[in-house]
Amino acid sequence: MPKLVARQPPPPDYYADNVRQLMGHVQRHYGDLLQPDEQSYLHGCQRLSPDALRLFARLLGRKGPWVRIDRLRYPEVVDLDCALRELQAATLVEINGPVPADGLLGLLTQKELLALFPSVSAAEVAGKAQRVAHCISSYPDELIVRQVARQYPWVCVARYQVYFRLQVLFFGDARQDLSTFVLRDLGLSNYEPYELCRSQRQFAARTALDLYLRLLALASLARRGGEIEAIVPHVLRELTACHKAGWPSRLHQRVAAKILNRLGRRYERQGDVAGALACYEDSTLHPARERRVRLLKGQGRDSEAATLIASIQSEPWSAAEQDFAERFGIRARCDIPTTRVPLARPSPPRVEQHAIEELARQGDRAWHVENALPLSLAGLAYWPVIFTDAPGAFVNPFQLAPVDLFWDDFCAARQTAMGCREEQLASGFARTVRATFNAKRSISNRLVHWGVMSPELLDALLEAVPESQLHRLARYALENLPRARVGFPDLFVVGSQGGFEFVEVKGPTDQLQPAQRVWFKALQGLSMPARMLKYTA
Repeated sequence: MPKLVARQPPPPDYYADNVRQLMGHVQRHYGDLLQPDEQSYLHGCQRLSPDALRLFARLLGRKGPWVRIDRLRYPEVVDLDCALRELQAATLVEINGPVPADGLLGLLTQKELLALFPSVSAAEVAGKAQRVAHCISSYPDELIVRQVARQYPWVCVARYQVYFRLQVLFFGDARQDLSTFVLRDLGLSNYEPYELCRSQRQFAARTALDLYLRLLALASLARRGGEIEAIVPHVLRELTACHKAGWPSRLHQRVAAKILNRLGRRYERQGDVAGALACYEDSTLHPARERRVRLLKGQGRDSEAATLIASIQSEPWSAAEQDFAERFGIRARCDIPTTRVPLARPSPPRVEQHAIEELARQGDRAWHVENALPLSLAGLAYWPVIFTDAPGAFVNPFQLAPVDLFWDDFCAARQTAMGCREEQLASGFARTVRATFNAKRSISNRLVHWGVMSPELLDALLEAVPESQLHRLARYALENLPRARVGFPDLFVVGSQGGFEFVEVKGPTDQLQPAQRVWFKALQGLSMPARMLKYTA
C-alpha cells in the first residue's frame, strides 16, 4: 500500500523518516569516507527532537534557499519557535542570515513591498520585478535587509553544501532529491528489489567522491561557458589537472568526456577549429571522433580524417559511431519499401491513428508502438541482466535502471549475466518473456513501457513473429541502447492473412530522419519486414 494518498496529509513523521533514511544509508555505506564536518552534520541531525527534525525535513524540501518564517505552517510541527531555536543552536539553519537584497525583496508581495518602502508606490513602474529594481536603486542594501528582517524574518538551511554532498552520496548523482521519496510513496513507481552492497558502492574512496563533485562543478561552469568567456580555459585547465591522476571509474571518465564534448561544440560555434580539436582529442565519448573527422575534412586534412575513420571502423566506441564511419561521405539512398497513398481531406490531426484505422478496415491489426516496442522487448528479455549487481550500478533504492544503462559499454560490463540469460532465452524466448511480463508487471523498469506493452500487444508479438527474430531484435536493442531509443517505425502490424510488418507513417511534408534510416537498415539485417507508408497531398 502507498504510504501517501493524493490530496491527504502525510503521516506526521513522513518527511522526517525520509531524512533519517538518507542519513542512515550514508552513515552505513560511506561512514568511513566522511569528513569531520559531514560527521558532525549527521550527528547533529540524529540528535534533533522529533519536532525539530520534522521542520528540518520540510525546509530541505522547500524551494529557496530563503523562506519567510511566517509562511512556515506544518501541522506536524507542534512548536515552530522552539523547533527553529533548536535548529539554529545545532547550526542547521540560519535566521536572518546573509541574503542579496533582490532575493529578499522577492519574498514580499507587492502590497508588502509598498508598505515597507513607500517611495516605490510613487514610482511609475508596473509589475513586481520593476518595483524590486526601483527599490534596490532607491535604498541602500543594509536598510532593505533591516526593514524586512524587522517585519518578515526569514530562515535558510545552513551549511547546505555539506547536505548536498550527503545527498549525492545517497542518490549517486546531483539530479535527484527528497522528492524522489514522494513519487515512490504515492505508488507512482514500484522499484525492483536489489541489494545495496557497501562493496559495490559508487565511490570507493574519498578522493573519488571529491573528484566527482569537482567534475559536477566544472560541468555547471561549462554550461555557463556561453555567458562568461574566461570560464572555458579555466574548465579545461581544471580537467587537465584532474586527468593527470587518472579517472577512478567509468562514471568519472564519462562526466569528463561530456564536458569536453560540450566545450568542443562551443569552440566550433566560435570558429576555433584548433580549440575544438583539442577538446575532442581528449574526449572518450561519442561524438568526439565524429566531430574530429568532420573538422579535419573541412580543413582539407583528408589523410588525417581517413586515418581516424579507419580507427573508428576497427574499434568503434558505439553503434552510432560505427554508423557514422560507414556512411560518411556516401550519399544516402532511399531503398526503403514505400507505399504511397493519397490523404483524404480534411487532413487527420494524427496520421498514425489514421493509418491504424485504415489498416483495420482492411482487416489488419495495428498498434502504435514506436521505440517502446524494441526497448520494452529488450527490458523483458534481459530483465535479470539489467538488475544484476555491478560496481556502482545501484546506489540508492529509487532506481528504475542501473546508472550505466545507456552507456555504450553496458553489455560489456555484464558478460557473465548476459551469458546466463542467453541460455534461458535460447531454450524458450516466448516462454521466458511471457513469464517475466507476468511476474514483473507492476514494477518499474526504464526500458519497459507498460502503458504501451499491453498483454494484447505482447500476445500478438509472440504469436506473429518467430522467436529467433524477436530474440535477435531484443539483443540488438540492448547492445545498442543509445541508438535504439529513437527512430523505430511507428506501427506494429499483424495482417489479416497472417504475417507481420513494421510501418513508419509519414504525412505529405514529413521526411525520414537519419535515426529512422538506421532502424530500417537494422530491421533489414534482422530479416524483419518494414516499410514506409507515405501519405501524399
